Amino acid sequence: MRCPDVAVGKTSARALRVCVYAIVAALVATLGLAGGVPSAQAAGYSLTAAGAGTTTTDKAKTLTVTYKSGSKKVAKATVQLQYWNGKKWVLEKNVAVKNGTGSVAVKHTAMNRTYRFYVKGKAASKSFVVRFIPATFTIAGSGSGHGVGMSQYGAYELSREGKTAAGILSTYYPGTTTSTANNPSGNIRVQVLGPPADTQTTTVLTVDKGGFTLSDQSGNALFTSTAPGNVAIGVSGASVTAKATPLGGATTTLPATSHLIMAWDNTQGTVSVAGAQGTYRFGTLDVSSIQNRPNVVNQLVLNTEYLEGIDEMAASWGNAGGMAALQAQVIATRTYALRAVVADRAAYPSTGVKPSCDCNVYDDTRSQNFTGWKKTGLAANKPWVDAVVATVHEVPVSASFPSGSSVDVLRDASQGFAETPYFASTGKVTNAGTSSNTNVFGTAALPYLKGVTDPYSAKAPGNPYLSWSKKLTQAQVKKLFGEDVAKLAVSATYPGGLVKTITVTSSVGKAKTVTKTADAWRSALGVPAPWLTGIVGK
Repeated sequence: MRCPDVAVGKTSARALRVCVYAIVAALVATLGLAGGVPSAQAAGYSLTAAGAGTTTTDKAKTLTVTYKSGSKKVAKATVQLQYWNGKKWVLEKNVAVKNGTGSVAVKHTAMNRTYRFYVKGKAASKSFVVRFIPATFTIAGSGSGHGVGMSQYGAYELSREGKTAAGILSTYYPGTTTSTANNPSGNIRVQVLGPPADTQTTTVLTVDKGGFTLSDQSGNALFTSTAPGNVAIGVSGASVTAKATPLGGATTTLPATSHLIMAWDNTQGTVSVAGAQGTYRFGTLDVSSIQNRPNVVNQLVLNTEYLEGIDEMAASWGNAGGMAALQAQVIATRTYALRAVVADRAAYPSTGVKPSCDCNVYDDTRSQNFTGWKKTGLAANKPWVDAVVATVHEVPVSASFPSGSSVDVLRDASQGFAETPYFASTGKVTNAGTSSNTNVFGTAALPYLKGVTDPYSAKAPGNPYLSWSKKLTQAQVKKLFGEDVAKLAVSATYPGGLVKTITVTSSVGKAKTVTKTADAWRSALGVPAPWLTGIVGK
């Protein structure tokens, strides 16, 4: 664009100025300066912004501005903080500037905002981005437990609908059969206190009624009392130390020993162990030292005394149409325990127990929840004991049943003891169900743990696991995924609706997918179950 040649004069000079202004306007438009930095900034005004970056939605981000005229700070002024709404710059706040500087705090829900500071007709700062990421994420879901094998609330509903114990088991462990095994009245060893779960270095064994005897591993009596009392336990290296105090009597210090065996009159009394979750009526207690901590094991009869003390299903279900569910639980529990004992005898033929705990099973969810007499001794728990009794049968003595009785067990296709994991409830999601042990635990596939649809858990009366929520902080999520997180979403599930893959969007908008086994997600997120219905950041 050029101006025409004109003669010198007032009118022609005016035309020349108009033409020059038009050229300047065209250049401004061409360079993209319209609506940006005002041309007045060239006269020496400047705005410099600071504060770009990331903050969480619960914390304000402080933005600062420096306003100068040439090299001098502007003494007093009002500066606009503007944000870009996608079409134009919009005023968010007015900022007071004194002695060349001003500051303002901004706080928003999760979003990214592009800002600038602006003084009309004088200057505009460079634009900058503040990222507002969620302070917390709320995970919504349903169900309880890992999701492999028998759903206990589902078993309850199936029982109410008329299924037998065998029918319930074949539903959740397809391809297995309910069968029998000889009842040898053998023992199982249950760790009730000790490493790695328990860290205490002392404990106390307390007998509430009747007498007790303390012996070493060879059966030599170290102390005998006809009265109840307590025994203070400590450890010294690989040895157990003990001080026995009968009720109303003097304290006796016992010689240190590698194993201290306590027996008591179980027709009268029970024993409690400080730090353990149960009380114990049957069997004996064997105390040893493992990792310089007391290790207490209850040794008792597997098929009756141990099973009757299992606290895995509400006994009250037996009075509300759930007796078949209780029996199914007994069979699954017994099979789990027998399988553990057989495996330990094969792996450790000299002792028959795991050396890490001197036991076959733990008393908690690492194995099965065992509280002993605390479960068995209450009148309300009679339906559970009845269910145990119902799965033990008198039979003629034979080569197969030399004890003259049999017990119900669950067998796989090769007639071995089936692996029988179980959990509380599947989730209330579309096509909810159990899933395979490979999807959930990452272990080698078992054909009878392939997962089944389970509409029954959600229908069971009194199921408290139909919905739940868990809140995680941004710090927890950042630790889990290794970066600031703007958004989380379940992007893939395993059969049965269990979480498989979560898509993570970072604070700078970069997305990645993370895949884990369902139980690894349950552990990593700290949620009750892997059936997730949504994740909302706020």
